Amino acid sequence: MPPNPNKPANEDSQTWELLERCLLPVVFSHAIAIIVATILNTLGISQISSLVTAAGKAVLITGCDSRVGNALAKQLDDLGFTVFAAFSNKNDNNDVALKLKEQGSGRLHTLQLDVTSERDIHSTFLYINEHLPDGAPGLWALVNAEAWVALGECEWIPSTVLKRSVDVNFIGITRLTQVFLPLVRRSKGRIVLAGSLFARIPSPVRGIHCAVKAAVEAWGNCLRLEMRRWGVDVVIVETGEYVSGNAWLKNNTSLLEQARDMWTQLDPQTRREYGQELFQKEMIALEKYTLGPEADLTQTTRALTDGVIRTFPLWKYMPVSRKERIRAMLSDHLPKPIYDILYTD
Repeated sequence: MPPNPNKPANEDSQTWELLERCLLPVVFSHAIAIIVATILNTLGISQISSLVTAAGKAVLITGCDSRVGNALAKQLDDLGFTVFAAFSNKNDNNDVALKLKEQGSGRLHTLQLDVTSERDIHSTFLYINEHLPDGAPGLWALVNAEAWVALGECEWIPSTVLKRSVDVNFIGITRLTQVFLPLVRRSKGRIVLAGSLFARIPSPVRGIHCAVKAAVEAWGNCLRLEMRRWGVDVVIVETGEYVSGNAWLKNNTSLLEQARDMWTQLDPQTRREYGQELFQKEMIALEKYTLGPEADLTQTTRALTDGVIRTFPLWKYMPVSRKERIRAMLSDHLPKPIYDILYTD
């Protein structure tokens, strides 16, 4: 086909020159900002990286019955965000909710939100949609900090406990996110998922907990890829042993009661095969989650906060001890028989 005589000869060169002068600097500046933010976050000096403007932005936090959810709600409220602090059972935690409301600003709202209740999810959506800050296009961040820890031998876990764990820790989180994603997309915000290092580390007595957290992380990684086209960040915060144990349990006494109930529900033959001595050993293993000193949640709260306020947050944070980080690395790279010898009692 002969060239079009009406098309200027230098049109292509002008187009590329325009791209080089206007578009490429923007693209590379964005890439450099992400790289620098990642390095700073990895070195633990992420406070140097840029922050989003809190004014006019709203955040929904689930699991505010727990210490970490409660602390995060206070911190984000202090930073100037409009915070919707959700309690899985607000009636049972009315004193905690009232105290949070008294300590917070007029922007802080306390809500009833059981993530396993479709009614609670939709009523929360309607409430937040009606009480967004003036001019806000949508919800800036959804922080899934809800957790319900089920511990015990995999063979011991009753079907009701298994279903409850999956409903709260996985199905409830995914359903809540589905409902609120349209609001998050409008503001090009982010989804923050409170995961666990045990999603990557096999651990006896915590099989169900490891499984549901692994499911959350796998789902979060897929969601992150799907949301890239919308400019929505998906952040996973892998917490450590004590954060996913005694620090996030809403009632430590119920953990031991749960273990005893699991034991009594086993058939007599299974109880004889395991023996009372092994059961006592497992009970002692569970008690370290209830009787140990309260965990320092500073690193965890900071990581969750960074996921909300940083212009370029990391896709994954690991606010864990050096010992836990080494264990995760060995779990990923050592042959499994060697890892089992090192870390299995």
